[in-house]
Amino acid sequence: MIDKLLNKINKYYIFVNYTKKQKISLISSHNNKKEIFSILKNKIKEKIKKENYSDISIILLKIIKVNYNPNQPIKMVFGPVKVEIKFFELSERGSIKKNNFEKRNNHLFYTNEYLENNKIIRKDLKKIVNLAVNNKLEKRLLAPKTIDQIL
Repeated sequence: MIDKLLNKINKYYIFVNYTKKQKISLISSHNNKKEIFSILKNKIKEKIKKENYSDISIILLKIIKVNYNPNQPIKMVFGPVKVEIKFFELSERGSIKKNNFEKRNNHLFYTNEYLENNKIIRKDLKKIVNLAVNNKLEKRLLAPKTIDQIL
C-alpha cells in the first residue's frame, strides 16, 4: 500500500516563506530536483521582483521511502516514509544557495498507523513547513519525530 501511495505523490515540494507577510506558499512539486529549482527560478524572475530577496526563504521537502522494521529494539527510523526539510536562501543577485547555518529540525516520519488511515496531502505538508519555519518540531536528539505529534 505504501508503494502505491509513494508512486502517486511527487518526490520534491518547494515552498516559499515571505517573512514580512508571514505567508508560506507552495510554488511547485516535481519528481526531479533540477526541474523544481528551474521552475522556482522562473517564478522568482516573474513574481518576486518587488520583494526584497533577504525577506524570502525557500524550503524544500523531499519525500523518500526508507527501510523500516517495526520489530527493531533500538529505533532510529520511526516510519516507512521520511520527509526531509532543507532550508535555502536567496542571494542579493537572486541565486539560490543552501543555508549552512540552519539549526532547525530537518526530518519527520510518517508512521504506518497514519498512512493506513490517511494519505499524504499537501495540507499536511504545508503544516510541516509552517512548524519547521517556526522551529516547533521535535528538537530532542533521539526523540521520535513523527507526524502524529503535530497533527
